[in-house]
Amino acid sequence: MQLAVRSFLVLFGLVFVGLGYFFGVTMADQARAGATRAERLAPASAPTVEGAAPGAELLVEGALSARNQAHFRNFVAYVREEFRGADSNGDDKWEEDERITPPLTLEAGGLVQIANDDYTIAGPHERWQEEGLNWSSRTEEGTKRYMGLVAGRPAMAIGVVAPGREGNELRAELIYGGTRQEYIAGQRDMARFLPWVGLAVALVGAGVAFIGAWVLRRWR
Repeated sequence: MQLAVRSFLVLFGLVFVGLGYFFGVTMADQARAGATRAERLAPASAPTVEGAAPGAELLVEGALSARNQAHFRNFVAYVREEFRGADSNGDDKWEEDERITPPLTLEAGGLVQIANDDYTIAGPHERWQEEGLNWSSRTEEGTKRYMGLVAGRPAMAIGVVAPGREGNELRAELIYGGTRQEYIAGQRDMARFLPWVGLAVALVGAGVAFIGAWVLRRWR
């Protein structure tokens, strides 16, 4: 076995150990922090937003207003991904190729205007995918799939208050397609599940790195 191949095994294994740490520790901590943050913030209504000081952090829970315009099918905001064939492992490869996240209006004891268009869709209401699974290298076009938010459905936004033209608005960091309790439960579930995923990935990586190191030592 060539030295380069044996060294690659060690490095490949260490990369997987790092990924295991990322999933099991970093992402799990982020999920716990997200749940804790949402638990700390009591749901705010439109009058609360209007009376808050600029920069105040708020959580608004309500529904997406019917005033919001649909941009594709019934999505008022969405992220689109395109199928790009298979990767080196034979797994399907999808890449984001369009993001439509306009300022939205929420109904929460009145109307709350989202000020920005760079928020994260933390959880979609619906998903939709074109039929088939195709990628053409000639036209560089592939099957599209969408995840997005729908007017009239429950939604939660977390952000900071910002002055607007007609009063205070919310500069949203994220919008979740569901209730505050659903968001918290989902983040708690991720925080419990991800450490096991991370451990499994790290163990695989440690095993590969150990084999590579053992072979390197044996063949010196």
